[in-house]
Amino acid sequence: MGQAASSVSKLVSSPITWFRGSDKQKRSDGLTQNGLIPKGATLFVFKRRGSMFFDEDGDLAHEFYCEEKDIHTKKVVMRQYNRNLIPEGDVDLPYPRLHGDLPVILFDTSSLQIQPSSPPHSAG
Repeated sequence: MGQAASSVSKLVSSPITWFRGSDKQKRSDGLTQNGLIPKGATLFVFKRRGSMFFDEDGDLAHEFYCEEKDIHTKKVVMRQYNRNLIPEGDVDLPYPRLHGDLPVILFDTSSLQIQPSSPPHSAG
């Protein structure tokens, strides 16, 4: 299953500008009141968009299939069922996670000295 075009457009349209705030939060000197993060925003994410669907019976799954009898071959085949599915909606995360657009370096690896591993010795 591929991504929906709407979810891709939302990813493109909401870059780091989420942390900069809106023009309403700008002071007269051009800076935001709280620096980089707008008032009321958090660095953590508490919910995510669910990837599953509810069917007419209330069952929850990623995909639904239905058994159908093929008219020409008289065999029973499984066909994907896409009608009358309701998205799961927002799902609570088990623990808070950092926002994906967090403009902070959490761990700088430029000062690490990584030694190349030696090739394994062959016995014989």
